[in-house]
Amino acid sequence: MIRACAFVLSLFLSCLTLSGCSLSGMPKKSPINAEARKIAAAYGIGNFSRIDAIRYTCNIQIGDRHIQRHWIWEPEKNWVTYKGNSAKGEQTELTYSRSEKDRTAFNARVDNWFANDQHWFLFPFHLEWDGAEIISDGAHPLPIPPGYAGRLIVKYPWESAHHAGDIYEVYYGPDYMIQQWLYRKGGSEKPTRITTWEEHANAGPILVSLRHEGSLGIFRLWFSGVAVRLKGSSVWLPALIY
Repeated sequence: MIRACAFVLSLFLSCLTLSGCSLSGMPKKSPINAEARKIAAAYGIGNFSRIDAIRYTCNIQIGDRHIQRHWIWEPEKNWVTYKGNSAKGEQTELTYSRSEKDRTAFNARVDNWFANDQHWFLFPFHLEWDGAEIISDGAHPLPIPPGYAGRLIVKYPWESAHHAGDIYEVYYGPDYMIQQWLYRKGGSEKPTRITTWEEHANAGPILVSLRHEGSLGIFRLWFSGVAVRLKGSSVWLPALIY
């Protein structure tokens, strides 16, 4: 409790000085957002270049509907392998390069799925990768009470390939671990999705969140079978709960 109060106080004081808020209380855009960099660093972005491949299964539960997609991503080559349902609902496997310009309709759909699932899986790194506008605006109540946390507002431009106009409110703790986020599709006024960030795990040299619970109990997203392979190795390292 003392630590949490100290964190809220420090965010308030930094808002009055260097964190990116003006003295009027209105957030001010920073070209290089220090808080976002600290979040990315806490999840191990400095170690990402050591990774040769990542594999994971994205599970999504929406009411009675269950979606499951298996992925292997080789970041340096930017190759993706997908295992899951085809357009006809049959099990299929597809490997492709994300740098390909010409794709079949199904290949394009798979790449949209990959962009979505990988965004959930590695979002802290996208704070640096995507070039979105990021604003720090101090401590705020968590969207799913109780508690307070620091908040970043992440705004994607309309020309973004996969997240056009989307806005994320990212709530993080004193350790710079994300606790919750709120998603506004296309910048909608009404939140599209609010979920927790839980079950942090070490996947080789990086940290990932394995479970996200919705605020109303209707939506749940979790990752299973997570493992990484480091450059120069043939061994897959399974994720270990943090």
